[in-house]
Amino acid sequence: MIISKGQKIDVTKGNSVAKVAVGLRWESNDPTLDINVSAFLLDQQGRCNADEDMIFYNQPLSRNQAVSHVEKRHDDRESIDITFSSLPKDIAKIAITLTIHEGEALGQSFVNVKNAECRIYLNEKEEYAVFPFGEGLNQETAIVVGELYMHQNEWKFNAISSGYTGGLSALVQSFGLSLESEAEEPVTPIQAPIAPMILDLQKKQSINIVKSTKVTATLEWDSKKDLDLYCFYVTKQGETGKIYYRNLGSATESPYISLDGDAGANGKETIVIHRPEELHYVLIAAYSAISNGVGSFKSMKAKAVVDNHQGQIITSPLYENNMFAYWVAIAKIDFTAPNEMSIIQIEEYSKAGVEKSPLLYEDGSFKMNVGPAEFKRKKKK
Repeated sequence: MIISKGQKIDVTKGNSVAKVAVGLRWESNDPTLDINVSAFLLDQQGRCNADEDMIFYNQPLSRNQAVSHVEKRHDDRESIDITFSSLPKDIAKIAITLTIHEGEALGQSFVNVKNAECRIYLNEKEEYAVFPFGEGLNQETAIVVGELYMHQNEWKFNAISSGYTGGLSALVQSFGLSLESEAEEPVTPIQAPIAPMILDLQKKQSINIVKSTKVTATLEWDSKKDLDLYCFYVTKQGETGKIYYRNLGSATESPYISLDGDAGANGKETIVIHRPEELHYVLIAAYSAISNGVGSFKSMKAKAVVDNHQGQIITSPLYENNMFAYWVAIAKIDFTAPNEMSIIQIEEYSKAGVEKSPLLYEDGSFKMNVGPAEFKRKKKK
């Protein structure tokens, strides 16, 4: 079974599973790249409460020997083995991570890595799921690949692939620990640890997360129909506009937003916000061309996923079955606070049969059915 970023799958439910192995493999043209696999045993709040709950090559066994680090097996470079029955009662999640040793100092990052995969084996032998990950990572030096977590007395796996800058230090701090070498150095006060967060917003819910130096927003859907991602923006200078398949934007020119292109089929489209500090508001919307016919965005499982690359991933799903809308405004991001950004699930639809787009105004408000009309045609074969 191939799984994708953001997907959650059952591991123990319906399976006779005593043990699970999580294997990691990757390729790189840089022979000096030193990548290490670690597992963090977390409580219900996502915190690692003891140094012995961080498992890696230099500390290969957890409490009760429930989790172990293993070198080279099943053609994987490194593996994490978990015996569920031996896990301490306070452990509700297990985060699987990769870090580049001294990546920041050596100028190395996951942009130098390709064909990365996470493989889940039931009872340490039977291959159950494969998660290709790492797409879109650039200067990050640490990744939370995925997370095993307890849900209704069963274990599940969440495919995350969220990158961090700052390497092992940032990753360790995000889970509530600290590195011994850092504790010995008289340094200036550091930023408070960033709490990992993976959340699906409820209808009209909003959440504040850390405003980082890079943000990605992805439109994902599960349908053979072609959807288009539109990113309406307001810069801090009050400029308004939109990034979409006819205007892909740029990483080096205002508004410093780029789109990865027109998917032209089912799947996903992603925008990268390269300089969040230059923006006030962003509106994430989806357009379904007339050629798609009728059908709700919800039935296509359309959703917006916002990632600040600091371990905080917010998904804005859709909850209404609106069968005749060409447009849906899914989520708005408010960048006006100095250190935080607010993500709001808005879910507003265009009127039936109306192709006029939404418009985002300078004050952050928006309206449906008032912008230019779209008439996207099918591409000729």
